[in-house]
Amino acid sequence: MPPGMIFTDTFTVTAGKAATAPLERTVKLPHGIIHLVEISFLDGPENEVHIALRRAGLHQFCPTDTGSIVGNARTVSVVLREPVEEDPLEVVIEAWAPDATYDHEISVGIHVLRREVLEGAREELGILKRLSRAVLGRA
Repeated sequence: MPPGMIFTDTFTVTAGKAATAPLERTVKLPHGIIHLVEISFLDGPENEVHIALRRAGLHQFCPTDTGSIVGNARTVSVVLREPVEEDPLEVVIEAWAPDATYDHEISVGIHVLRREVLEGAREELGILKRLSRAVLGRA
């Protein structure tokens, strides 16, 4: 896998889609860390389309509580550090719009980086600190 990958899906959420029976899209992600989720709402939903992401069969991780993400004519970016330990990980995108009177198109992008990309810089900093202590006697 290259240093990072972006998985995108664009879909239509039908008007009146109940929260108890949301539209579900499953995305399979490789080993790494989900570091960014971007949800693009075109002009029109007026905060009536709700989006949430969860691990298949498990907990919701975006947003990190039991709520949802809504928007209108903007892209919502959520910075995360959600590890993908198993390969592949199935992420379920859930969408619902119980109060909408029109169908709305939504795009969801999930950015996955290799663990080494995010943690490599930290390891190098640790080496520099140790060298600094050894050579200069400082922290």
